[in-house]
Amino acid sequence: MEDSKLLQGRNFHNVDLTGSNFGQVQLRGSNFRSVDMEGCRFADISFKDVLIESSELSGMKINGILVSELLHVYQQSKK
Repeated sequence: MEDSKLLQGRNFHNVDLTGSNFGQVQLRGSNFRSVDMEGCRFADISFKDVLIESSELSGMKINGILVSELLHVYQQSKK
């Protein structure tokens, strides 16, 4: 088996990867639940077709813009 596929299809539960770095990682079709990503940084990431729900978004920024502000403006436009 190829090294790059050793973790494919695995399940991780109660794992601490604090301070880890990930590069050239495929996570297509993966699910994340009860994950603490506070202080994480993402760059050069494809978030195509990603669904975020029931999540704490305070302080989260996309391209320097607070997501809470984006959602506020969006909700105001719907009135």
